[in-house]
Amino acid sequence: MMMLRELIRFSTQHRTLYCYMILSVWIFLLIAGMYKYIGQNTTSLGYTLNFLNGRNQLNNLDASTSSLLELRNLVKYKARCTPLTYIARADDGGILDGWKLQGVLLILRHGDRGPMSHVRPIPRLNCGITGDNLVNKNPPNSTPYSQLLNSDEVVVYTTRVRRTFQSALAFLYTFLPTDKWLALNVKESHSIAFCFSDCACPQADALRKWLMKMQKQQLLKQTAITNIMQWIGSNLLQYTPNGITDANEVVDAILTIMCHDSPWPCRDLNITDNSAASTKANDFELNEVINIDQDDLGIASNALDMEMNRNRDTTTASTTGCIESSQVAALMSFVTMQSIQEARHLNYKRIGLLRAYGMIRHIVSYMLRMISGDRTKFVLYAGHDWTLQYLTAAFGIRTDNTFIAYAARLTIEVYRSDTHTDYYFRVVYNGRDVTQQIDFCEGGKSLRVTRDSRGNKADLCPIENIIRFLHEDYFAPLNATNFKDACM
Repeated sequence: MMMLRELIRFSTQHRTLYCYMILSVWIFLLIAGMYKYIGQNTTSLGYTLNFLNGRNQLNNLDASTSSLLELRNLVKYKARCTPLTYIARADDGGILDGWKLQGVLLILRHGDRGPMSHVRPIPRLNCGITGDNLVNKNPPNSTPYSQLLNSDEVVVYTTRVRRTFQSALAFLYTFLPTDKWLALNVKESHSIAFCFSDCACPQADALRKWLMKMQKQQLLKQTAITNIMQWIGSNLLQYTPNGITDANEVVDAILTIMCHDSPWPCRDLNITDNSAASTKANDFELNEVINIDQDDLGIASNALDMEMNRNRDTTTASTTGCIESSQVAALMSFVTMQSIQEARHLNYKRIGLLRAYGMIRHIVSYMLRMISGDRTKFVLYAGHDWTLQYLTAAFGIRTDNTFIAYAARLTIEVYRSDTHTDYYFRVVYNGRDVTQQIDFCEGGKSLRVTRDSRGNKADLCPIENIIRFLHEDYFAPLNATNFKDACM
C-alpha cells in the first residue's frame, strides 16, 4: 500500500516533465515530416524523373504549385526562340569615351526556323509576322554602327542555306540605306563553321561521336524519359523508319510549337499519314553545300522523292491523347541537363578549338586589315548554332549549356585610343560584355576603361593578345603545335 502511494505521488510531481518530453517528441516528428514532404527540390531533374517513375505522387504537391513550376520552366525554354522583345542593345554599340571604333565583326545565328525533320500537320500554327512590327522594332539606320559605315566597307559571309542569307539581309536592313544595297559585297561559305581552308579534321569528328555516344547511353538508362520522347516524337514527327532515338530531334520539333504559341497537338486513333523522309540535324555535315534556290529542307529532296516513288507506305497511329506541358518540361529538362554536362566537358572545348580555328584565323586577318587603314569596317558572318558553339568554346566564353538561341549574336569591336596609337578589341555576346571571360583577355590582360559619362566600365583586350593566342598558344590544350597534327 505504501509502495502504491509513493508511485502516485512521484507521477504527480513529474507530470510537467512528462508533458515536456511528449511535446518534444511531437515537435521532432512534425519537423521531420515537413522536411521530407516540403523540403524536396521540385525543380531538379532527379525529382522530375522520380515523379515520372511513380516514386512521388501528385498529392505531395499542390496542383497549382506544379502548374507554376511547369510554366516557369517552359518560359525559360522559350527564351531560345528569342522573341522580338528579347532583342535589345545593351553593352554593345561601339561608343566608348576616348576611343574610336575602327571596325566591327559580327557573328549571327539565323532567326526562327521550322524543324529539321518533317513533322505532322500542326493546327493553328502561325509562322507569320507583320512587316510593320519589324520596322518599328528596328527602323533603318537604328544601330550605333550606322553612321560609321558605307556599303563598300561592309563584307557579308553566309552559308548556302537560305535562312542564313535571309537573316543577313534582315539584319542589314537596320544598318544600311536602301540605295547602298546594290554595291553590297556578299560572299559564300561552304562550311557552317566558316573554316575556309582549315576544315577537314578527323579528330574533331571522333570527339563529337564520343560525346553523342555518351549522351545516348545516358538516355537509354532513363526509361521514363525515353517513353516521353517516344510519345512526343510519335505525335510530332511524320516519318521515323529507324525509330525515335534522338531527343534533340524531338526538342527541335517542340520549339516549332513553343516559339509560335501553338497548342500542343493531339493524336486520335486510326489517323493515317503519308510518309516523308526525315532530315535530322545531325545529318547536316560541316562541308555540306545546299543550293540557295532550294528550300531549307532541299538537302533531302532527292532522297524524299526516291522514297515516296519506291514505296508510298502509310503509318497508322495506335495511340490517342495530347502532348502535355509536364511531358515537354521533363524531356527538355533532361536534354538541358545533358547540354550542361556537354558544355563543361573538356572534349567540348577541344572540338571548339579544332572547328573554329579557320574562322578565328579569318577574323584576325580582318582585324589586322581594319587597323591598317583598309576600307573594310564591318564583317558579318551569318551562320548557325554550330558556328557560335565552336567560337564560344574556343574563346572560353562561359555558357550555361550548348544551346544557342535563334538570332544570337557575338560582336567583336575594334578600337583605337584617341590619345595613342594602340589598338584594342572587346567581345560582346548577346548584348553582354564577355571580354573578361576570354582565356587570353581575363584578369590583368585587359584594360579597364570608362564606357560613358555615367561611369560604367568596359574591358578592352590588346589586339596582340589574340594574335599571340592564334600563333603561339592555340594548340597547347590539344598537345599539338599546328592544325594538321591536332587533327590527326
